[in-house]
Amino acid sequence: MHLKIFLTGDNHIGLKFNSYPEKIRSSLVKARVDNLKNMVDKANSERCDLFAVAGDLFDRVKVAKKDKENAAKILEQFSGTVVVLPGNHDYHDDVVDLWKDFKDFAGENTIVLNTYEPYNLSNNDIDLTLYPAYCNKKHSSDNALKWIKELQIKEPTTWNIGIAHGALNGLSPDIEQKYYNMDEKELDDIGLDLWLLGHTHLPYPSEEKVINRRIFNSGTSEPDGLDCNHGGNAWVITINDSKETSAKRVETGIYRFYDIEHKLESEQCLSKLFQELDMEDTDRKIVRLAPKGRVKREVLEQTQHYQNKFREKFGYLEVRLENLKLQLTKEDIEQQYSKGSFPYQVLNQLLETDNDALHLAYELMEECQNEN
Repeated sequence: MHLKIFLTGDNHIGLKFNSYPEKIRSSLVKARVDNLKNMVDKANSERCDLFAVAGDLFDRVKVAKKDKENAAKILEQFSGTVVVLPGNHDYHDDVVDLWKDFKDFAGENTIVLNTYEPYNLSNNDIDLTLYPAYCNKKHSSDNALKWIKELQIKEPTTWNIGIAHGALNGLSPDIEQKYYNMDEKELDDIGLDLWLLGHTHLPYPSEEKVINRRIFNSGTSEPDGLDCNHGGNAWVITINDSKETSAKRVETGIYRFYDIEHKLESEQCLSKLFQELDMEDTDRKIVRLAPKGRVKREVLEQTQHYQNKFREKFGYLEVRLENLKLQLTKEDIEQQYSKGSFPYQVLNQLLETDNDALHLAYELMEECQNEN
C-alpha cells in the first residue's frame, strides 16, 4: 500500500505584475491560473491520491471573486482529495472572508485546513491524518507548530503527515525571523512521517529525485519575478506503509525570468548571447539584460539593433545600457573633433597612455558640449 502526493504551494494567484506593460502583464496574471490547471492535469496523469497546496494559493487575502472561483473550480477537477493550507499571504482569521468565499465555490473533494486540529481523511478513502500549521496573519516571529508538539497521541492511521507554511531555516534568508520560521530538527523531533512545506520560493531538497527524505518544500509553481531563476516546481511524493519515501521534482512553470548581467567584448559575444536566449519558447521569456564594459561604437549600435529585433519575439525584453560604455578609437576622435583642436590633442595623447583618463576626459567634454 502506498500514498502518492502532489505537493505545490506559493502559487500567488491574483499577483498583479503592475510594473510590466499591459500586454505581458495580463498574460503573466493569467499564467498563474493556467499553471494551477496544468498541475491538476499532471497530478491526475500521475494518479496521485492527494493534491496538497502548502500555503499562498492566493497572493493576498483580498483577491477578486473570479480568482477564488477559478481556483476552486480547477481544483475540483482533481480526481482525488485536495487540501489547501492558508499561508502568510492568504492567511485565515475570523475577519477575512477569503476562505469562506473559497469554500462556497469549492467542490466536495476540497478541504481547507484552517483549524489547528488533526484532519483524518479516512472518509475520503485515504488512511491518512494531516496536521496543519497554517498562518493566521501575515507576519509572526513564532511558527504554528506548537499545537502539534503538544499532542500526546497521534491518530491511528497508516500515515501521519504535517503540512506547514513558513521559512525553513537555512533555505530562507529571513534575517528578521518574522515568517513563521522553523528548522529541520524541530520538524523531525515532532515525529510525523512526512512534512509538506510552503513559503520559500525555492524547492527543497534541491535534487530532482530523492529517496527517504522527510521534509519537502514545494517552491513556487510559476516564476514570479526576475529574482526567480528556476522554471517553477512541484513535487510528486510517494510514501509506502513502511514510511519509505521516494520523490521526483517536476518543472511546472509557463513563463521563465532571466536577469542577465553580461560583460560584452565584441559583436560576436552579443550575437551568441541572444542566440542562446532565442533557442526555444522565446515568447515565454521575460528578460532583463544589463550588458557592461567598454565596446567599440559598432557594438553599441548592434546592441540597439538586437534590442529592436528581439523586443517582439520575447514575452518581454528590457535592455539596460547604463553600464555599457563607448571604447574610444582614433576614428571616433577624428570624427567628433577638429584636427589640432584642444580636445583632439588631449584625447589623442590619452589614447596612447591612459585609457581610464581618456574616457573620463571624453565624458567631461561631452557634458560641457551638452551644457552649451
